[in-house]
Amino acid sequence: MTRALTRDLARTLRGAWSRRGTLAPLLALTTVVVAGVVAVLGFSEAAGTSGALAVPLLLLALVALPTTGRELAAARRGEIALARLRGLEGGELYVLLALEPLLVLVLGGLLGGGLGLLVAHLSASAWLTDPAALVGTDALAAAVLVVLAGLVALLVGMGAALREPLADQVASVARPRRTTLASAFAQVLVVVGAAVAVYRSSVTPADDAGGPDLVVLAGPALIGLAVGAAALWLLRLLARRWVRHRGPRGGLAGFLAARRLDRVAGVAGAGGAVQVLVAAAVVAGVALTAAIQVEQWTERSARLVAGAPLRIDLETDAEPALELTRRLDPDGRWLMAAVLVPGEGSVPARRAFLDLSRHERVLGGFHDDTSAAGLATVVDELVDDAVAGSTGPVEGTDVVATVSGVSRRLEGRVRPEVLLTLRDAAGGTRQVRLLLEVGLDGAPATASAEVGCAEGCEPVAVTLQRRADDSQLPWTLDSLVLGDQDLLERGWSPAQETRGDRIGGPVPVAGGLLAVTSSTPLVAVPDPGSAAVPVLATRSATWDGEPVLDSPGGLDLPAQVVARVPALPLVQADGVLADLPRALVGSPPTVPVAEVALLARADTPPAVLDEVLDETGGELRTLEQVRAGLSDDTGAAQARVYLLVAGFGLLVALLVLGTAVARERPAWLRDVAALRVVGLDVRRVRGAVRLEAAGLVVVSVGAALLGTAAGVLWLLGDLALVEVPDHAVALRTSLDPLPVLLLGLVVAAVVALVVGRGRRPSAERSRPAVLREEAAR
Repeated sequence: MTRALTRDLARTLRGAWSRRGTLAPLLALTTVVVAGVVAVLGFSEAAGTSGALAVPLLLLALVALPTTGRELAAARRGEIALARLRGLEGGELYVLLALEPLLVLVLGGLLGGGLGLLVAHLSASAWLTDPAALVGTDALAAAVLVVLAGLVALLVGMGAALREPLADQVASVARPRRTTLASAFAQVLVVVGAAVAVYRSSVTPADDAGGPDLVVLAGPALIGLAVGAAALWLLRLLARRWVRHRGPRGGLAGFLAARRLDRVAGVAGAGGAVQVLVAAAVVAGVALTAAIQVEQWTERSARLVAGAPLRIDLETDAEPALELTRRLDPDGRWLMAAVLVPGEGSVPARRAFLDLSRHERVLGGFHDDTSAAGLATVVDELVDDAVAGSTGPVEGTDVVATVSGVSRRLEGRVRPEVLLTLRDAAGGTRQVRLLLEVGLDGAPATASAEVGCAEGCEPVAVTLQRRADDSQLPWTLDSLVLGDQDLLERGWSPAQETRGDRIGGPVPVAGGLLAVTSSTPLVAVPDPGSAAVPVLATRSATWDGEPVLDSPGGLDLPAQVVARVPALPLVQADGVLADLPRALVGSPPTVPVAEVALLARADTPPAVLDEVLDETGGELRTLEQVRAGLSDDTGAAQARVYLLVAGFGLLVALLVLGTAVARERPAWLRDVAALRVVGLDVRRVRGAVRLEAAGLVVVSVGAALLGTAAGVLWLLGDLALVEVPDHAVALRTSLDPLPVLLLGLVVAAVVALVVGRGRRPSAERSRPAVLREEAAR
C-alpha cells in the first residue's frame, strides 16, 4: 500500500514537472491571491478593521482560475483521452486531474500564507500606532479556504475539456471554442452584479449599513468586468465589420489585425485576460483615489482636531491658561490659549474659544487647506469690539472714583472703599483701592490712585464696601474713570444672585452702582449682556430664537453670528467659535467638561515649551500624533489596505494576461508560418501585431478609465473605508483625474509590452517548415 502510494506520488510529481510551464502561473497566481487575503485579514486582526476588503481580490481570482483550469485540461488532453478509454469517468477522472493542481495550490498557499503574514506585520507596524498582537489564525484559516475554493474553480474550468468528444481530445490541434452558455450566463451575471452593487450603494449609505456591504465592496471589480466585457464585445463587432466591409482593401496589416482581434476578443482568448486586467485596473483606480482622498481628509481633520501644530492639554481653568500665555509669551508670537466645551444636546452647545488676537502670529495659514479656512477672513470682526469703547482693554495711568450719598444725613460717617480689579496685558491681575468719605450733605466726593495700565487693562470686578463703625446708609458710585473712559458705562451686574437676606452685589442704577445697606463687601462684574458677543458658527448651528453663546463657565451671553463656515478649529463641523478674552468677561469658573489647552507654533522655542510643561505638567501632542490617533480611531488605514489589495489584484491580472498571451503564442507562430508560406513577409506581420496591440491598448485603457470613473462616482463614497466620527467633517469623494490618468498609462504600458512581446514574430520558430514538422508528428 505504501509502495503504491509512493509510486503514484512520484508519477504525479513527474507529471507536474513535465507540465511546469502550465503549472508555474498557477503557483504564482495562488501565491499572490493567498498572500493578499492573508495580508488583509492579518491587518484587520491587528487593527480591528474589516477583513472584507479582500473581496475584490477573491472575485478576480475566481474569474482567473477557471481559465487556468481549461489550460491545464488542454495540456493533458491526450492523458484524459487515454483515461476515458480505460473506463475512468466522473469523479475518478476529476480526482486524477486534481492531484497535480492540488499540490501546486498547497505549495502556493504555504508560500502565500507566509508572505501575507509578513506583509500584514509590516503594514500594521507602519500604519498603526499601537497594533494588536498578530496571531494570524483567521488569516491562515482563510488561506486554506482560498486553496479549496481555487481547486473547485480549477475543476470547473476543466469540466469543458472533460466533456469533449474523444476525437477532439486526441487531435493534434485544438479547435477554437465558441462561447458556451455557461460563459454567457457568467457575463450576464457580472452585469447584474454590477447593477446590484450600484443600487445597494445608492439606497443604503455606508453609515446605515452596519458594516461593509460585500456586494458594494465587490462593486468596482464587477463594474470593471462588465465594462471590460462590453468594450471587448464592441471591439469584436468593429473587427468583424472591418473584415466584412473593408477586407484586404483597407490594408493587409489592418485586415490581419482585425481577424486576430475578432479571435482574441472572446472570453476564451486573450480578451478574457484583458477583461480581468480592466477589472483590476478599476479596483486600483478606485483604491488609489480613495487612498489619496482619505489621506487628505485625515490630514485636514487632524488639523481641525489639534487646532495648531503643537498642542498642550492642561488641567486648569481658562483664565489661568490665558494668563499663562500672556506671561510666558507677552508678544503673542508662540502661544495661544484655547478652550473646547464638547456640549451635548445641540450644536451651539458645542463651542470653542481662542485668544484670537494672536491668531495671525500663532496659527497663520495653518487652517488654509481645511474647511475652516474662512476663519482668517473674519478674525478681526470677532476680536474688535461690537460697541466702541464698551469692552476690551483700557489704557491709562490713573483711576478716579466719584461717590455720593443718596440724601443728607444728620450724623454718622460714610467712608466708602472702592476696590477695582484689573487684568493687565500680560494676563496678570492687579487691584487698586480708593478710600473716600462723603460729607453730611451727601455731596459727591472724589479720590484718585495710580495704576500701571499704559499698555491696557481689562476691568474684571468692582468691590464696594464700607469701613467698620460707618453708617449703614446707602451710597452710590457715580463714576470710575480710567484714562479717558468711565468704566461704569460698560455695564455692570452683581457677581451673585440676591437670595432672601443675602445680597448678591451692588445694584445698577441710572447714576452708577448703589451700595445698599450691607456689612459685607458688594462685588460687581462686567455685565455680559451689555453687548452681543460676535461668534463664528458652522452651517449646522441653529438657535430657537436669538443666538446665545454659553461662556466657558456656562453663562448665557447674547451672540451675533458674523459668518458661517463649513467647519471650525476644535469643534470641527458642529459648533461655534468666539474670542476667549471676550467670553471670559464676567464668566464663572470653567465648566468641568471643558478641555483647556495651549496651542503653539511648530517653531516654538523649546525653552518656551519646557517652561510651559514644567509649570503646568501638561501633555504635549504634535500634529503627527493627533493625526495618527485619528487614523487609528477612524480606521483610515483601511484605505491603504484597499490599495494593497488593488496591488495584488494588478499582479493577478498581469499573471493572467501574460499566461494567456504565452498560451496563444504557439498558435500565433503557426499562423505566421502559414502566412509566410503564401509569401507574406515578416515586416507586414509586425505591422499587424502593432495594430492588434494598439486595438487592445485602446480598448483596455478606455474601459479602465470609464470603469474607474463609474466606480469612484457611484461606489467610492459607500465603501465604508473610514468611520467618520460624530461632529467631524464628512468625507467627500470625487473623481480625481491624476490617479485615473496615471492608471491609464500603467494599463497601456502593460498591454503594449505583454501583447507586443508575446506577438513578436520569431523568424526561426515561424519558418514554414514548422507546419510540415507538426503534421509529421
